[in-house]
Amino acid sequence: MHQIVYQSYAVGQPTTAELKSLLRQSFVNNTRLGITGLLLYGNGCFLQVLEGAPAAVQQMYARIRADSRHTRVVLLADGPIPARIFHNWSMGFRALSEDDFGRLTGYIDPSPARFLAATPPGVDKDMMDLLRSFATDDCLLP
Repeated sequence: MHQIVYQSYAVGQPTTAELKSLLRQSFVNNTRLGITGLLLYGNGCFLQVLEGAPAAVQQMYARIRADSRHTRVVLLADGPIPARIFHNWSMGFRALSEDDFGRLTGYIDPSPARFLAATPPGVDKDMMDLLRSFATDDCLLP
């Protein structure tokens, strides 16, 4: 099992419709490739965790880096993991209508205190802290 974590800045201000489209597209593509993970969006920034077979994760990350909807892609982690952290593809979005995204497959709300509350066994604590802070704070990059 392999994991890549990256952060990037959105180009412009994505509309609710554009983010919904991204959510649907990501769910379909990642399900097809056997990739699970998490995509967070807030304050104009994306933070994404991709996990799955090494070749599939590397292929998806290359595709993501070439996507014109974001810029300043920074690789935060890239390597093997003992097991998946996110068994189902999930996405969290802040500052958008919870009702709209709540109806979409794969959406989870990163606001509640229970979001990422537990650190699964074998998972890097610093990485989990990074994910938790992104879900509740402003963008991490300067």
